[in-house]
Amino acid sequence: MKLKVVVIDDDSEQRKSIRNSLISEGYQVIEAENGAVGLELIQKENPDLILCDIRMPKMNGDELLETIRNSDNEMGIIPFIFISGYADAQEKIFRLQQGADNCFEKPLDLELLSAYVKSHLTGVERVSNYMKDRLDTIAHSISSTLDHDFNSYKSMTTNVDSYVETIIHALHKYHENKQVFSNEYDLRNSRMDYVDVFLEEHGKRKDLASTANGEDLSWLLIFLVAKSFIQGGKLPISDLYVSAPSAKSTINARISNLIDDDIFVKVSDPCDGRRQLVTLSDSFQADLLSHIDSSVELIKEKIL
Repeated sequence: MKLKVVVIDDDSEQRKSIRNSLISEGYQVIEAENGAVGLELIQKENPDLILCDIRMPKMNGDELLETIRNSDNEMGIIPFIFISGYADAQEKIFRLQQGADNCFEKPLDLELLSAYVKSHLTGVERVSNYMKDRLDTIAHSISSTLDHDFNSYKSMTTNVDSYVETIIHALHKYHENKQVFSNEYDLRNSRMDYVDVFLEEHGKRKDLASTANGEDLSWLLIFLVAKSFIQGGKLPISDLYVSAPSAKSTINARISNLIDDDIFVKVSDPCDGRRQLVTLSDSFQADLLSHIDSSVELIKEKIL
């Protein structure tokens, strides 16, 4: 899905130049001739970024920014960039202090503007994906208990306010019905505790004695990937290079072996096709989680 940018400027030629530049970069562009029209479009379209002139009729850029930032919904966090032919250094500082994310001076360097838009939206997308994963984790954890289908919502890819409201409504329904809440949270936390203890103890063993044992490296990689899996995500292979105390070539060879053994599965990052992610295979994740759960129960029996 294309990221959406609203361009607000009373200069139609300026809007056209910006629109053509952003469309060539793969963005969906929506235009408005003043702040009042722009506000209606923003409320309707829920864009990923706003580019706005300062001096315009009906509602100027400063008034629009104030309205956006004072809103009590997700509109208030949309990145907002000023474009103006009248902005000196002090005015730029003032507008940044008022909540703008940047202020570009006309005549615009379209290449620089496009690069900044790309950089900013990439950062926003990372945050959005993280928030989506967290909200999806909550929804997944409570869906079976509350008998509510959250699959029609895609969190940040549609409307985060609606998604959160749906979760809150479902929780209220649970309390009203006085249902017994599932222990899925406790189960997930127990699994995370087990994995964290393994990784901590592995680090201690490494300090006591260095080893080139391939099995030891394999289990370190497995538990690093398992931790990411339990948290609801897949682990970038580049993270394993940092976390595992071995050469990159050694780690790559070990990952390949684990893939061949149907323990790991490697996929491309949907947000960045150049980045490779790794997760547990379906069959192995079931076996590993069963092992972790039985180990946790055994520990509880011995301690409690």
